[in-house]
Formats: sequence, structure tokens, C-alpha cells
Amino acid sequence: MDSASPQAPSLPLPGGLGMKLYRFRNLVRNHWWILVITIGIGLAIEGYILFSKPKVFESMSQLVLREELIRDTTGAFRDGTGNFFVTNLEHMKSPIVVGRAQARVALENPDLTGTIEISSVLTPKTNIFTVSGIGSDPLHTQNFVDVAVDEFLKWRFESRSSVGGKVTGSLIEQQVQVRKELSEARAKLQAYEEENNMQFWKATQNKAVTSLSDLKNEKTKLQEELRRLQRLTPDELLQTAAPKPQGESQPAGISAKQEANFNSGLYTEFIQASQKMFQRQADQDEWKKVWKPAHPKLKLIVSDLEKLQRQINIIKEQNADLVKGRVAAISAEVKSLEVSIPEWEIKVREAGRKDAEHQTLEGNVARIQTASEKLAQELRDIEIGGKASLDPFQVIQKATVAKPVPPGTIKHVLIGLIGGLVVGSIILIVLDRADDRLASSTEMIEHFSESILGQIPNVIETRGASGLALLQEEDERYTYAEAFRSLRSSLIFMPNQTEMKSILITSAIPNEGKSTIASNLAITMAAAGARVLLVDADLRRGDLAQLFDIDGKVGLSDVLRGEAPWKSAVLQTKYPTLSLIPRGPVTNQSGELLLRPMLVGLLNELKAAYDLVIFNTAPILAADDTPTLAPNFDGTLMVVRARFTSARLTKNALNTLYQRQVNVLGLILNAVDVEAPDYYYYRYNQYYAA
Repeated sequence: MDSASPQAPSLPLPGGLGMKLYRFRNLVRNHWWILVITIGIGLAIEGYILFSKPKVFESMSQLVLREELIRDTTGAFRDGTGNFFVTNLEHMKSPIVVGRAQARVALENPDLTGTIEISSVLTPKTNIFTVSGIGSDPLHTQNFVDVAVDEFLKWRFESRSSVGGKVTGSLIEQQVQVRKELSEARAKLQAYEEENNMQFWKATQNKAVTSLSDLKNEKTKLQEELRRLQRLTPDELLQTAAPKPQGESQPAGISAKQEANFNSGLYTEFIQASQKMFQRQADQDEWKKVWKPAHPKLKLIVSDLEKLQRQINIIKEQNADLVKGRVAAISAEVKSLEVSIPEWEIKVREAGRKDAEHQTLEGNVARIQTASEKLAQELRDIEIGGKASLDPFQVIQKATVAKPVPPGTIKHVLIGLIGGLVVGSIILIVLDRADDRLASSTEMIEHFSESILGQIPNVIETRGASGLALLQEEDERYTYAEAFRSLRSSLIFMPNQTEMKSILITSAIPNEGKSTIASNLAITMAAAGARVLLVDADLRRGDLAQLFDIDGKVGLSDVLRGEAPWKSAVLQTKYPTLSLIPRGPVTNQSGELLLRPMLVGLLNELKAAYDLVIFNTAPILAADDTPTLAPNFDGTLMVVRARFTSARLTKNALNTLYQRQVNVLGLILNAVDVEAPDYYYYRYNQYYAA
């Protein structure tokens, strides 16, 4: 039965961060001594600095800024630059103040020597300045702080006096010049007003603007009426005549000239005559049904219709004459307005020009007047400031007795620790960048396009005196056994592959565990019921006979030499359906033996006799045996040992196989750390427990 409440695997960190942390953790675990050395060096350096530092003393003095002395007449605090406090802090430790203090101390106390470091800070949320000095002599330090504060106050007084005198003289000169300019500007304004009679011109401008607007409106209306008269025929005008719009304002003098209903009288007569004619026609149509054409009353109706028709024709002729007359009158009015409008435009422009010049002169007088008043106010402010000779800074505490300054042991220790740790980490990162050994499937995916068919966990802790034991029927290494079952499934259900009867297993370099993987894969395949033959084709260092604990005196090398038939070299293992052909005697001519033509026939006979033939071969970069042999197999598996095999070497080995047209089925990552973020079998150990 499954264990209670199995734990689901935690989600990996995003962006490969989990693998990077895991790799760095292993790097620290393997090279921890680098961090120890760098931290030790950092502590040693800081210790030397700490014990080499001379003993120093600190003395402090305090000044207060009295705001009532720097407020303006309204009582508001004046800080024209916005940096009053910061500026005075910098002045306190400026070279001018410090140099004056040094010269004074050297003159008054020549026996006091040494360099004093002055600093000043503003106490938060207060107007109190703290001035501190640090030096090697306590008496010299205290005396220097007092002198520095005194020289700062003297320097401020001298600066104010010097600057005040210069500023006052400059302002007086500016005020004289501004008053002269103001007098000239006023004279120009007065002369212009007298010369041009500005009151008259302002009235003229207003009247001209109004008249010009009225004339333009009149012209627009006349042009609109003219277009209407020209667009419609006289008969259409007669039939569409409308009464004069109500509530529409007319400019003075044009009400009699511009009338949209000039033919309103004819329109009324036309409507009345038309209505009478329609009525008589209706009577005619009605009585024609009763009376004969010669009937007197019907003749009277016909006579009335003829009279009405003649009346309508006369009305139309009169209307046509009226339209022609109205068009001529409007055209004359428009021509007259085209002459009058430019004359009024000239008057408007002339009045506007004079008004603009007048406003310019008035604005110039106002501007100069404002500048004069501002200069006068500045002079009054300086006069008030000169009378108030008190400096806003006042000493509230003389320099204190100099006290020893703590050496900062904790600070130096932390700097040594952090600095050593940072340097050590940088060294480890450089080592990690230079190390291209693969540690996980994630890194293999980044480096290779081949499929990862299996991940074999590292079970080094189960290794005994005789080496790592092969898989047993009831093996307690659950994740180890399950990894080979997963590899078996990957091979059985591999897509785009025909029936695979022969598989070659190799690696790039020695000691990657290919022999153990070949043996355990053969055991796992045999456990599924397949007849499996495992062949040790590493004719130089093959050790499969030792792994299976059987006699390997006769083996593949004897068969390839023709000294023994292959069936006599086949040995039965303790696994029922698994047979083994050991290496046989060691030979240095393995390359020549594996090139013999009989090998292809031997391989065909083995494939016919067994369900699966697995060859364990030599490393690719150690000998040319494997590239020579691999093209004859249905597929090849490449074993890569985690944290051991270089990615560069593995790529070289794969390129060698691809150059020989070898069918590489995929990669097997061996000795994977079960604590790696991308390895999950270790999370379910309890699932395999009985």
C-alpha cells in the first residue's frame, strides 16, 4: 500500500535559477577553502589597518541659527537659494576657514602641531550646527575647534561687510540710471499724447471699427441677395418671394436700399390672380359637364379666364423689370461699398498703430517704474540689515574636552568578512565559468540537441569493496532501479526507429560508468523477458566478466582472431535470459580486429540468435575502436557522467560519431545528484517501499 500523504515536488525556481544556485552550492562545497582563504586575507588586512591606525580624539562645538535675525519685514524666513543650511555647512569646513584657523593656532600656540579634520552636520529637525574636529592631540583638537568656529563667525562678518558695501554702491548707481530712464520714458509718453491727441484717436478708432464692421456686413448681405437674384429666374423669384425677415437688425441708412421682398406687391397680386384663375378653371371643368360650349355662362367663364391670364402675364413682365432693376441697384451698392471699405480700413489701421505705440510707451514707463521701486526696496533692506549687526549664528557650546574615538572594530571585521566573501565568490564564479562539466539534464539540454534517454542517480554510498553492485531482482536501491526501467522504456518506445536488435554503448573519456550502465541496462532488458546478449567490446580495459563474477579467459578477442567460435565464448550469467561474451585476452590490436570483415557476419549471427545485443566499447577519445565499430549497429548510446565529463569533450566525441554516419539514439546522464532541482525520483522514495 502506498505511504500516507506523499509529498508533491516543489516547483522549480524560474529561469534556471534553481540550477544556478545548486551548481554554485556544489562549487562552494568542493572549493570551500577558497572562501576561507579570501575571508582570512580580508580579516588580516582589516586587522592590520585597525591596529596600524593612530589613536585619535574628537572635540565638538555647537552653533544655533536664530531665525528672527534672517526674517524679512513680513516675518517670513528668507532663503533665496533654498540651500542656506547646506551652504553654511560647507563654509564651516572650507579651506578658507580651516586655513585661517591653522594660521591662528600656529601663531598663538606654536607648540601645538598636527592636522585636525573638521566636519559639520545639522541636527535633524533643529537649527543647531554641530562642528567636530578629529586629531591625534586632545588639547590641540579642542583648541582648534574653538578657533575654527571663531574664524567662521569672523569670516561671515567680513563677508557681509564687504559684500554689503559693494552691493549698496552698485544699487545706488543702478537707481540713478533707472530714475534717468524713467524720466525720459515719461517725457516721451507725454509728448506723444500731446502730439497725437490720444483721446480723439481712441474715439476715432472705436467709431472706425464699428463703421467698418457695418459696411462689411452690408456688403455681405447685398452680395448674398445678388447671388440669389442671379441664380433664380424672374418667374422663380415671383413664385418663391418671401416676406421680409422679422427681428433682423439693419445698419443705419440701408433699410430703404436693401429689401429682400422688393417684389412683394407683385407677389401678392400674382397669388391672388392665380387663385382666381384656378377657381374659374374649376368652375369651367364643373359646368362643362352640364352646359354646352355655346352656353352664355360658360362663355363668361372663358372670358374671365382669358382676362386673368393676361393679368398674370402683365405681372410677370413687371416682375422681370423689377428684378433687372434690383440687380443693377445691388451691383451699384456693392461697387460703392468696395470703395468705402478700404478707406475705413486705412483709418482703423492708423488708429490701431497710434494706440499700439501709445501702449508700448505706457508699458515702458510701468516697467521702469517697477524696477525703480524694487531697487529702492533692496536699498532699504540693506540699510536695515546693516543696522542689525548681529550674526544669525551664535555659539551655544564651546569645544568639549577631546575624547578618544572608538577604532571601529566591528566595522573593520564586517568589511573584512564581506570583502573576503565577495572576492572569494568572484573567484568561484570565474572557476564556474571556466568549468564546462555538465551537472544536470538542464545543462545538457542547453549544450546538446540530442535526446536525454535516461538519468542514472549517483549511488556511490552503496559501493562496496569490490565496486558498485549490479542490479538484483529485489534491489533496495529503488530510484537506481527505476532509472534503468525508465531508460528501457525510452528505448522500447523510441519513435522513428525500426526494430533495434543491436545497441552500442560508449562514452567520451574513461571512468564515466558506461560498463556499469551497459550491464544494468542488459539486466533490466532481460528482466522484461528479452533474450539479451551483452558483449564486452572494450578489448583494452573491459571488465564485464569481473562485474558479473564469471571466468572471462575466452572472449571476443579470441573470436575475432578466429581462435574460438562465438558460441563457445558465450557465458550464462545468474540472470536467466542474459548471456555474456567477455573481453577475452587483452590486446593492443583491437582497432585491426574490429575492422575485420567477419565482424559484420558475427553481428548478424548474434542478432539472429538473440532479441537484443548490447556492445560495451572503449571511450571514443581514448581509442578509434568505437568509431570503427559503431556504424554497424542499429543505434548508439553516449554515457555522460555528471560533474565529470566536459561538454567540449562530449561534443568532440559526438562529432566523431556523426562523421562516421553513426545513428546516435541519445544521451545517458550518469551519477546524477539526487538533490538536483531537475531530478525528481528522490522525492518519492517511500513509493517504492514494500
